Amino acid sequence: MTGLRAKQKARRREMIEKAAVHLFEKKGFSVTTIEDISEQALVSPATVYNYYGNKGELLLALIAHGEEDTRSKRAEYEQRAISEDPADLLTNIIGSNMQNTLRYMSRELWGHVVAYVATTSDPDVAPRYLAGIADDLAAALADTLQKYIELGVLRPLDAEQYAYLMTRLERNHFLGFIYLKSMTIEEMLAGVRKDITLLVESLKA
Repeated sequence: MTGLRAKQKARRREMIEKAAVHLFEKKGFSVTTIEDISEQALVSPATVYNYYGNKGELLLALIAHGEEDTRSKRAEYEQRAISEDPADLLTNIIGSNMQNTLRYMSRELWGHVVAYVATTSDPDVAPRYLAGIADDLAAALADTLQKYIELGVLRPLDAEQYAYLMTRLERNHFLGFIYLKSMTIEEMLAGVRKDITLLVESLKA
């Protein structure tokens, strides 16, 4: 019975999140209400509040989905470091993360996310947002950098510090893609590759 309840709960979460994405893109984040979302998801408003607390928490939950693939592949990336060029692999990790993020939430919806984070009066939102989009990616990058250091490909360095530097480079390109509507995904990824290649060259042993 517990397994069935868990499946039902997961299904309701999926319905709520799909409804939220649809409405945020169609109406905009600021004007969409919990009642709108519950009606679209065929659940009660109380269910939405019970699962997420408020609309902002629901948005942060959507953001977190884009990091799941990166989190699950950390060991795989470390293994690939044995045979792959560091600039190629690190660029691939970042590029895959960006594409997964856009697979869960569209360019338009990310525009609403950035606006919400910038204007909300809740002081906890921005730190949680930044952690949500950076921590798992940084962990994967740090593990991979450390592997290259152990292999003697890169010189000794603070892998975690350089990993977060790479996430800041990633964020710069991603925000450019969100704001500059003429920019293509290919152009965004090419910009990432150029920056990461330049950085990696300066770190080689």
